[in-house]
Amino acid sequence: MARAAIAPRPGISERTLEIKKMAIYDRHILVRLPNWVGDVVMATPTLRCLRLNFPKARIDVTLLPYVRDVIKGAPWIDEIIEIPRRRDGATVGAMREYVNRLRRNQYDLALVLPNSVSSAVLAYLSGAKQRIGYDRQGRGFLLTDPVPPPRVKGKFVPQPMVDYYLKLCEATGAVVGSTTTEMFVDAESERRVEELFSTYRIGQKGGIVALAPGAAFGSSKLWDPKKFGRLADLLAERKNCDVLIVGGPNERPIAREIVAASRIKPVNLVEENLNLNLLKSIVKRCDLFVTVDSGPRHFAVAFDKPVVVLVGAIDPAYTNCNLQKTLIVKAENVDCAPCQKKRCPTDHRCMTEISSEMVFDAASRLLESYPRTATT
Repeated sequence: MARAAIAPRPGISERTLEIKKMAIYDRHILVRLPNWVGDVVMATPTLRCLRLNFPKARIDVTLLPYVRDVIKGAPWIDEIIEIPRRRDGATVGAMREYVNRLRRNQYDLALVLPNSVSSAVLAYLSGAKQRIGYDRQGRGFLLTDPVPPPRVKGKFVPQPMVDYYLKLCEATGAVVGSTTTEMFVDAESERRVEELFSTYRIGQKGGIVALAPGAAFGSSKLWDPKKFGRLADLLAERKNCDVLIVGGPNERPIAREIVAASRIKPVNLVEENLNLNLLKSIVKRCDLFVTVDSGPRHFAVAFDKPVVVLVGAIDPAYTNCNLQKTLIVKAENVDCAPCQKKRCPTDHRCMTEISSEMVFDAASRLLESYPRTATT
């Protein structure tokens, strides 16, 4: 991957960067990835940055099993090590063996992206000589190089997670470059999605629009299925689009409500038992992605696809990066938003006041700005 030379950020001397880089140039690096799907996508610039700065290093990542496929195919990683979880049936012995495996790898550096105490404990138990992460929740003593989080007058200041993670990468001595996120698809998933599109005759109209109504974070992010149904009708009838619904097994009830509320009956691919690999391939083929503020929105960004995002409870500052083809739709004058709550304690007006027509207007603008091409 070619990359132009980039000057270090203010406040860090070139000599300091060089000393840090020499210390781990050809060493063994462990990266503890985030637990949320979208956050893993937003961590891809950090993985790429590490590989570009330390081309001879061995770079392993450790993560929870359900986000593994998010980074499947990424060329910057040597090994993916899954963290055993008791809720998945893992025993104490399995956890002990996992820690022993990390220790046998003799890591020179552990880069801890999550803010949790448990992730810092894991880095400590790994035996890594250098442990870098944010000094939050009183866990600084577990890290050799705790990084102060962004604060103003003692209060944490939300910032794009892409930049938040790259700041940790910079602490290794790396010169930080592009903030562009990336994802990769495998041949088997491409073949399976090709079959699905052929079966449902998807792609024979003016464009392909996928709706992603689910959010693992909590109900505060959800939008009325009836409004999704109305949106599907508008897209099909006024824009001549094929409209799909995508999501995991937990989204089946919502997807069925959307179909029931729609006259045109969008293709409900949620019933096809989609996994993350299939979802990546589907998003890659779409002309537009419409979603609540959930992980899959970042798939569209990574594949450089136009995306409409319905935002309510969560502070948009966390995702304020790589928005060139993104339109944010939110209700105006909602004084309780963003609340950062998983469930709304009141009337959920940050989402109920978003109309189907508001979302359709944003979708229309993107479809007109980025018309379908033969290679879509």
